[in-house]
Amino acid sequence: MTTEDSVLSAITDSHLFASLDDEGRRRLMDGARTVHFDGEQVIVREGDPGEALYVVKDGKVRVTTTKDGVAVHLATLERGACFGEVSLLSGRPRTATVVADGRCTMLAFSRVQIEELLDAFPKVRRRLETMVIGRAKDTMRKLTRPLATLRRPSGE
Repeated sequence: MTTEDSVLSAITDSHLFASLDDEGRRRLMDGARTVHFDGEQVIVREGDPGEALYVVKDGKVRVTTTKDGVAVHLATLERGACFGEVSLLSGRPRTATVVADGRCTMLAFSRVQIEELLDAFPKVRRRLETMVIGRAKDTMRKLTRPLATLRRPSGE
């Protein structure tokens, strides 16, 4: 498989970009930057500015956030999953830290490229917005669950 084919394959495997036609995939592929990471290497850090959206091409990554100084595991993402969407859409700093879980390869897409794609393909924008809302709900559940257990009255 050529490099171009493997990039196209990763884009096609991404749930976010499933509704893209051939032209959309080609536009995305033309601007994709392939980035390699070693195990335990930080890909993005919570609080940093977000200038790119990443798609996992090969390998796995761990997503964590910090609550009261403690790291909370939010998700493990594999091939086709994306991250970096919250800060890309909001213009705010990164909301989580993402670390390579072993050697992995990402496709990185610039803010400008993603904004142009979202303008041209409204279905992708809706899917991305839905994904952001779903992830926010999951994060809130994970961050408030420990509090719920602490607040239970004794005897339960």
